[in-house]
Amino acid sequence: MNIDRLQIEAQDVLHQTWFVQEMKLVDQTNETVTIHLILTPDLFVQVFFSQRSGRFNLALVGPAGRLYGRDREHGIWHRHPFGNTEKHEPTPTGMSNRPIEQFMTEVEQILLEKELI
Repeated sequence: MNIDRLQIEAQDVLHQTWFVQEMKLVDQTNETVTIHLILTPDLFVQVFFSQRSGRFNLALVGPAGRLYGRDREHGIWHRHPFGNTEKHEPTPTGMSNRPIEQFMTEVEQILLEKELI
């Protein structure tokens, strides 16, 4: 994964996902990128990736902070479950080679189940 491929995947998600209204490139350096996929004025998905360290963070964020997330740190993925985001649940299977798309599928299920959108 690299920053360019990640931005292409985020653009694909913007065009293919019914609940994503807008994509904002929040910050980019030669080594890192932060993207917000806006769902509503109060709800967005934040994508952070560091090419150098391999750190990858995906979070559904609401007015009070993170609602759900998946992170890769030191090459290992874990999940922050909805309703208990301080918890770290190991996810040995990791994520697919299209992690934003996979995460957005999980977010869609949460949005519908919890009637957030």
